[in-house]
Amino acid sequence: MQFLKLSKQEFDNFTQENFSHYTQSLNHFEYRNKHKKDAHILGVKDNNGHVIAASLLTEARALRFFKYFYSHRGPVMDYNNKELVNFFFKNLTKYLKKQKCLFVLVDPYIVIQKHTADGEVLESYDHQNFKAILESLGYKHQGYSVGYQPMSQIRWLSVLDLKNKSEDELLKEMNYQTRRNIKKTEEMHVQVEDLNINETDRFFKLFKMAEEKHGFSFRGLDYFKEMQKIYHNNSMLKIATINLNDYLKSLELQDQQLKNDVLLAENKLKENPNSKKQKTTINQILQRLDSSSKKIDKIKKLIETDGEIIDLAAALYIYNNHEMYYLSSGSNPKYNEFMGAYKLQWEMIKFSKENNIDRYNFYGITGDFSDTAEDYGVQQFKKGFNANVEEYIGDFIKPIKKNWYFINKLINKIK
Repeated sequence: MQFLKLSKQEFDNFTQENFSHYTQSLNHFEYRNKHKKDAHILGVKDNNGHVIAASLLTEARALRFFKYFYSHRGPVMDYNNKELVNFFFKNLTKYLKKQKCLFVLVDPYIVIQKHTADGEVLESYDHQNFKAILESLGYKHQGYSVGYQPMSQIRWLSVLDLKNKSEDELLKEMNYQTRRNIKKTEEMHVQVEDLNINETDRFFKLFKMAEEKHGFSFRGLDYFKEMQKIYHNNSMLKIATINLNDYLKSLELQDQQLKNDVLLAENKLKENPNSKKQKTTINQILQRLDSSSKKIDKIKKLIETDGEIIDLAAALYIYNNHEMYYLSSGSNPKYNEFMGAYKLQWEMIKFSKENNIDRYNFYGITGDFSDTAEDYGVQQFKKGFNANVEEYIGDFIKPIKKNWYFINKLINKIK
């Protein structure tokens, strides 16, 4: 085996053919290399010259004279191949020593347990050999965290398996309320549109509403523009909107049909004045007609106050050959009744199916499955689509310059 720098083409071919996170991509490398010159693509070739492991790592300044390296959910390899794991990480240390590396953080894209959306363990995967190899090489596991960690990638991801399932099967496996909400968005003529990078502020306005609702602060507008630049041909900014005039027209047609149904039922009642069934039918239609009239009045007033076209919800998606990632989103709570978020998810699930992407990754949750969890509502939303939860192995840190690393930790504690 040979540890070496890979060409861009070798790296791209390997990560496209082998399951990998979207950050392990040529797009990411090229953007970082162009703007920051802080990215490295390393790998291993077998004795026949075939690539059998690859990883993008980036560097950042630490303690002025040193660098900190991060693996971005890498490396991409067969983690069950003990010889390969040992060879890669031993040689990575040699490489990092030449790069003035202070320490390296790796967070391999390894699932250790699969759970139901309620936290029940469905499957467990043996990762102890991999963990033991890393620890024998000086890596320290940072623990099995629950919750959002400011300095780490989320360890719990909500994932819907699309493989070998039709759209009808996927809908059938969702809970009743989610299916109903998706159907209602179609009845209300909710549409999903693409936003270009110059329209990112429309997304960001809705994203800020989500921040306020959930009491968190994440990133600024520039971050979302940069993400679109990095993953330019593998990212999409989507927005769900409603044309209230179109919706109003459909309500008015429905209202007219109900009025026709009342007349028809009343004529039948004249033919049979003692028919309890016809009287019940008329009462039911009148109730629906009353509800329809109130809805029409409400939509008319909303058009007057808020305009004809309403932005409901928006989201940033990134995808590769293996997964569609629902990364960041926001919605206007004033318009929850139009359920834009459900329309977004369903349209992007269909897009994934059309493009032979087998996993729809709703992305992070806390891993706290109690009804007091800070993200309980978010978890219930994702659960409705029949997504399971994957628990990942977490972070490993290896000090390369041990004495300086502990000085760095001490300084950061004092700060």
